[in-house]
Amino acid sequence: MNVSRVTSGKAALKFARILVVDDLEENRDLLIRRLNREGYHDIAVAADGEEALAQLRAKPFDLVLLDVMMPKCDGYQVLEQLKAENHLHELPVIVISALDEIDSVVRCIQLGAVDYLPKPFNATILRARVSASLEQKFLRDVLRAHMVRMEEELVAARRLQMSMVPAIFPKPTADQPVEIFAMMEPAREVGGDLYDFFPTEDGRFAFAIADVCGKGVPAAMLMARTKNLLRVVTGFLQRSDHIDRAAEIVARVNRELCDDNDMMMFVTLIFGMMEPETGTVELCNAGHEPPYRLNGAGAVAVATPQGTALGINAACRYESIRFELLPNEALYLFTDGITEATNPESVLFSRERLEATLHALATAPLERVVREVTEAAQNFAGEAPQADDITSLAIRRLMRETCSQG
Repeated sequence: MNVSRVTSGKAALKFARILVVDDLEENRDLLIRRLNREGYHDIAVAADGEEALAQLRAKPFDLVLLDVMMPKCDGYQVLEQLKAENHLHELPVIVISALDEIDSVVRCIQLGAVDYLPKPFNATILRARVSASLEQKFLRDVLRAHMVRMEEELVAARRLQMSMVPAIFPKPTADQPVEIFAMMEPAREVGGDLYDFFPTEDGRFAFAIADVCGKGVPAAMLMARTKNLLRVVTGFLQRSDHIDRAAEIVARVNRELCDDNDMMMFVTLIFGMMEPETGTVELCNAGHEPPYRLNGAGAVAVATPQGTALGINAACRYESIRFELLPNEALYLFTDGITEATNPESVLFSRERLEATLHALATAPLERVVREVTEAAQNFAGEAPQADDITSLAIRRLMRETCSQG
């Protein structure tokens, strides 16, 4: 049924393409006349099951009226073949037969027929059954078209969202001796995780990772707003007030996110700024998983003050910690989609498994660190569906002497 040709469900039914299958010409003619009286005019006929299958494979139909007892290929065989070819998911079949034994009725329904009418058929009942079957198919077609459109829109939304996080990771240089890599794997078409990094106007290197509560489009929209606010607020405070504390930047972002937050959504966040020359890092944690410090000794969690997640209380205050990242040391930031990855036995990947994985990779290139931790969590989950977005970011301070001059 071509839904685009009509504007309403009732009108669409009259455009239905119907196949009448019966080995007796008088029966076919009777059905055609009855259908014509009801306004159905796109009707094809078949004298046996083989001819019916050939027509069904050649072009689409909206309904089949099928006899059971026919030469060459009977109605049961037609239903069996349609079921084997998965046509019955989209094609309603009403069996009209002189066989009125309950076993025949049950067999036809089990094979996929939507209804069964005995011969001679009652014209009023035929009209009602045909109309009901076509209306159900019309509604399924509309729903399927809507789902296809939604799928296309979600795919486009995923591409748009992925384009909002950095996908190109700058190579370390003597002026910016920083190695960085990140990955994001949404659990759905679009998700609420976020990572970002950018140079600040005073020569530092800002980085962030965040996790928005919930999933889907609302979370993705809040993710985009949070990312933009971080960049705008960081630049604004540095230019106007000369305030460059990570805690003050996070507090300003929080106040903005609290405005018009009728859905009461919130964001956990770690925001940091590093001075590449000295390795001094300022880090602020707003309700997020503490990061890890990676060096030759392994992986050690960084103790940070746990501030309140963003978007909950505009009056919240935040604290920063400052420490020196030594040459070749790295920070690993992640969302709880890693530690809470769950296997089919409902066991979590956990921080303990994460720490063991990081310990073995502590001095590896950051791309390898990020990818292998992500793979470890996914392999642990196995066939269990991914319940949460998986995102991680790693940043390492390098010696200037080891970086190119480009």
